[in-house]
Amino acid sequence: MTNIPKDVEIQKQLTEIHIENWLKNVVYHPKWFLLIFFILALFFIWWKAADKQRLKDISLYGGMFYIFILGIVEYGEELTLWEYPVDAVPVFPPLSAINLICLPVLYSLSYQYCKKRKEFIWASIIISAFICFVLEPMLSRAGFYHLIKWRHYYSFPLYALISIFVWYLTNTIRNIEKKNN
Repeated sequence: MTNIPKDVEIQKQLTEIHIENWLKNVVYHPKWFLLIFFILALFFIWWKAADKQRLKDISLYGGMFYIFILGIVEYGEELTLWEYPVDAVPVFPPLSAINLICLPVLYSLSYQYCKKRKEFIWASIIISAFICFVLEPMLSRAGFYHLIKWRHYYSFPLYALISIFVWYLTNTIRNIEKKNN
């Protein structure tokens, strides 16, 4: 008899089922290869487009944005608001969620190119609209993103507000650093 709590045991079984399903139905499927290609292409595009002189600030922005979105993605899956049928890896699948990869790349590049607050706010609104009303519906139709108890437009204010908040946070950190150097 083990001392493993019942909910932990159920989580373990669920993880085993998820890995088994991933091995049988996802890995090496054409959509899996497309996901891997898309992830690598986004990182390549980001690396080529990123201003290497501002790499620290852009990476800080992208990393903080990623952390916020990772939390949202995890909560959304945990509360069965949505799911990602195609995962690059079977364990902790939100790490390979298609929009989790795409969002930090798009917003960090907008952080790079929009240096003024007003420009950045408008860019965030436009990018959020593009993601919610164009990109996510395309990903849903392609089978990479499945909405359960969520609508695409619910994400619009979240994405815009998170990007603006992270902009303020990044600039605050940068200003503190400048002040203390």
